[in-house]
Amino acid sequence: MQRVILFILFTFWVFMSYRLWQVEYAGQSLGAAVDIQVVWKKILNAQDKAELQIVNERSGELLGALEWEPLVVKDSSGGPSVEGMVNKVQKYTLEISRGRLYAAEPVEDIIYDFYLSLSPFPDQHWTNLELEFEREFNEVRYEFGVAANSTNDFMNLSIDIGGAKQETEIPYVDLKDPAKLVGAGLKLAGIPDIAASGATLVIKNLLKSKDLQMQHLNFALNLPREAHIDLLPGVRSRIKVYRIDIPVVEDMLIQVYINTLGEVLRLEIPEVLIDTISKTAKLNLPKSIVLRNQNFYGKLRRNP
Repeated sequence: MQRVILFILFTFWVFMSYRLWQVEYAGQSLGAAVDIQVVWKKILNAQDKAELQIVNERSGELLGALEWEPLVVKDSSGGPSVEGMVNKVQKYTLEISRGRLYAAEPVEDIIYDFYLSLSPFPDQHWTNLELEFEREFNEVRYEFGVAANSTNDFMNLSIDIGGAKQETEIPYVDLKDPAKLVGAGLKLAGIPDIAASGATLVIKNLLKSKDLQMQHLNFALNLPREAHIDLLPGVRSRIKVYRIDIPVVEDMLIQVYINTLGEVLRLEIPEVLIDTISKTAKLNLPKSIVLRNQNFYGKLRRNP
């Protein structure tokens, strides 16, 4: 009798696994398109946080780490929930908590936090955004913050260097104007208005120069209309995932790999984009920067 029960349970498990596979992938071969809204809803409703490590895949060096956590906030204004009753979704949130970019010394690590709230479906739009960076260098603490609300027509920028704080506001319409962004940055840095105006004029004339060939930045970050079925790269097992190609700069795609539960497994930054930033800003960046879910790729240890 015990063997019969075990056989029935095993058969039921196989059947349910097959049905799950049918629901998620049946008839979908590698490269098949999937409506982006299907994947997006999975991401927002994911049950678990994703522990991601930032890795230079060429050298295997650990560059940093972060925790990515989606959360569904439900409306509890109607009092205690009744069994069987579905609470209305108030908002969705996406949060990166205590992310770190490693420096030579742990005390000099760059620490960052990110928060984004979104309204419910079907008329979904962003409602609030917060971004914070902090770092201690040569015994001086540097803090930088961005805060934006959809009900305003501007965002707040703040910088704190050793306790000396500066703040400024940037209208959303200025986000597509590099010259105005430079002017706001100079003002935030405490540069006198006359000097900031002169520097802004120089930047504006420079950007109009025919000798300066610049690729158009896609500030709108238009998300693609579809994802594609793919295999998770860099692992031994054959794991089918959704791949989202996000155009940041023309012909440069950030690729994000999501499993059927909406968990972020991998994010690849294109090497050509890294190389462009390195040359433009004269930075010595790694050639390969990838965010990897440590539950699927294993956990790397920070070199002492």
